[in-house]
Amino acid sequence: MKDYVLRNRKGLLLVLLAVLVTSLVEISNIKGNNKPDLSIRYNGFNIEQKKEISEEEIVEQFFTDNQNYFAFYAKTFQIEEEKLIALLKDDYKNNGLLEATNLDKYLIDYLLALESENKDLFNNKITSSMPNSEYIISLIKYFTKVYDNVDFKIAAAIGLIESGYRSEYMLKCNNVFGGMAGGKLIKYKSIEYGILKYVQLLSEGYFAKGLDTVEKIGRVYNPVINENGQKVASPTWVINVNNATSKYENIILPSTLDEILTLQTNQE
Repeated sequence: MKDYVLRNRKGLLLVLLAVLVTSLVEISNIKGNNKPDLSIRYNGFNIEQKKEISEEEIVEQFFTDNQNYFAFYAKTFQIEEEKLIALLKDDYKNNGLLEATNLDKYLIDYLLALESENKDLFNNKITSSMPNSEYIISLIKYFTKVYDNVDFKIAAAIGLIESGYRSEYMLKCNNVFGGMAGGKLIKYKSIEYGILKYVQLLSEGYFAKGLDTVEKIGRVYNPVINENGQKVASPTWVINVNNATSKYENIILPSTLDEILTLQTNQE
């Protein structure tokens, strides 16, 4: 044995060196959190066993992981969920869906644009559910996180003053904020859609234009002419809304979509 080692000393050293290098590489991969090598070594050759995840699988996983979003917004806009998903899948490469950093805002913008282009895809029948106030206020809270320039307390307080969240006439119209068109209360197809449009109105029509206090909002939302002939916010309305904001200072409400969906189910 000794003679064998002496005769093959060089070869054995090379083998030991190879084993050492391989061990160091494997340790380095573990420390660097590299993906494991799934290849099988056989007689000095590598037989590749690595499985590449296909683009189709990535897309399917995305829709599976976010199914609750598609269900919620399909119901909000009254479009068949399967139709919505089919449309999104059909054009996901061009519409940037998989790269969306705010899926709520992405789906809202997508559906609003789709609604203006093809109304036949949507059911625009008025669906009145007579929801309770907790659900309504939770929706306002949720959508003010999507349109994050809107002060939730002000949005909730205005709704409380305008409808009390219990006016049967207004709730049947899915309108809690008193929005009018042509001298009549605007009717929305679902309470979720009505709340969404209310918060969007505050975001784009008021807060984005610098009307970000009750007094500033009131000059447009609920104006009166004062003794000097100037248009100002109704003093009574301002006092009432400001007082109502205190109700929502530290209120604890459902904040995740899953919690909203649970409340939604309880309304049905």
